Amino acid sequence: MRGQKTFEKIIKDGGLTGTTQKGRNNSLVTKRNECLLARYYYYGCDKNLVYEEIMRLLVSEFFLSPSTISIIIQAHTDQLIALKEKRRSAFFFQSRWPHLKW
Repeated sequence: MRGQKTFEKIIKDGGLTGTTQKGRNNSLVTKRNECLLARYYYYGCDKNLVYEEIMRLLVSEFFLSPSTISIIIQAHTDQLIALKEKRRSAFFFQSRWPHLKW
């Protein structure tokens, strides 16, 4: 984890043992994408917002560019179709991501 070396040097007066993986954590990226797709579905189906407004909201919520969001959505259309077929409600999303306002 970033800053751990400094913490160990200053506070613990020891070194790190082993190596740490650098870069993005794939499980966190997967969770982010899952939440992003749920928000996209919620804004489009439950709130009936237009595409431009949905993208504006997603950009502000996830701090991603519109092009990155579009790429994520296009790469995971199967998950969006599954959400639509299961007709997920706001309650499902609230139980999954309670920190967000649905």
